[in-house]
Amino acid sequence: MDDQTPENLYLTAGKHMIADLPLSMVLTDPNRVDNPIVYVNRAFEQTTGYAASYAVGRNCRFLQGDDDDQEAVAELARAVEAREAVTVVLRNYRADGERFLNRLMIAPVRHDGGDLFAFVGVQTVVEEAPDGTVPEGAVDFEETLQEMQHRVKNHLQMVASMIRLQEADAGDDARSVFRLLSRRVESLAALYDEFSHPPAEARGGAYDVVSAGSYVGRVASTVAALDGRSGIRLTVDTDPVHMDSGRAANLGLLTSEILSNALQHGFDRRREGLVEVRLKQAGGDRVRLTVSDDGAGLGGSDWPHSGGTGARIARALARQLDADLNVATGEGGTTVTLDFVNEARTTVERGGARRLTGDADHRGTLLADDDGGPDG
Repeated sequence: MDDQTPENLYLTAGKHMIADLPLSMVLTDPNRVDNPIVYVNRAFEQTTGYAASYAVGRNCRFLQGDDDDQEAVAELARAVEAREAVTVVLRNYRADGERFLNRLMIAPVRHDGGDLFAFVGVQTVVEEAPDGTVPEGAVDFEETLQEMQHRVKNHLQMVASMIRLQEADAGDDARSVFRLLSRRVESLAALYDEFSHPPAEARGGAYDVVSAGSYVGRVASTVAALDGRSGIRLTVDTDPVHMDSGRAANLGLLTSEILSNALQHGFDRRREGLVEVRLKQAGGDRVRLTVSDDGAGLGGSDWPHSGGTGARIARALARQLDADLNVATGEGGTTVTLDFVNEARTTVERGGARRLTGDADHRGTLLADDDGGPDG
């Protein structure tokens, strides 16, 4: 990416998150004239027959061809104008002229200040009866679509909030800001590798569950690779710890902040060292994340109770997890422990789909600006 701006990074985040998802998805920019498409994933290209190079920069209405006298078109236009979510069924046309019924769900994406960044749309082909109507008994994946849309929207809003927080640190140069945001986007995008291709029978929010152990391992490896120092060794030891994706996203971002802080401050003047990341069941529903290093320690710093954007993000994420975050540091290194309760009960069904059971809340929380502690 040549133009290293927060806006482009936000778009990059969307590409990371929806590129390989099995549902046709689009991002549009309502802050540009005519709300053009800014990104489509591969499933969109396969569904419509239109290449991304053709679709990007156009309003989605090109899929309607000349068939624009539809009640659903007017309903969609009203929702976009009002900046509201809506679900409609449209008569659309593929690149070869073939007609199909498109169930389109759109939702606005905002950061925590309320500003609108984008619309995210999910498209699915609906079986069409001979008379052109949606037949009775057609398989309805409404809950699946809503959960996928909610997940992507929530995570894009987390990115938007991080951009807002980082921009508040006016002392950081643009390249440094871009690197920091890129690391966080990479950490969040890694989550999508855990559930981009769920089993066919995995429908709805009850299946919105990932192995936090695998995810934390991916995040740690990503952060270490971005650090790029071959002399700093990383070891990872994790239990599966199945979590709903919303809380897992918070845990992954927090792991990224803790590990990045260790690499930045613990080995500032050292070329060699060891960092260990562990995620372990600690009895019952208790889970402990430990990040330890044999670096120089944090000195007089009381991170994360003071510091810049990273410290504020770490505090906010720990609060959202309702976790106890403790730091022990000295000349022999630093150990950060995060203790929290993970009440997600899961079961594995025939075919390999893992689902949440009980009343566990699978909906994610957004990264909010931290209003407590020093601004740093």
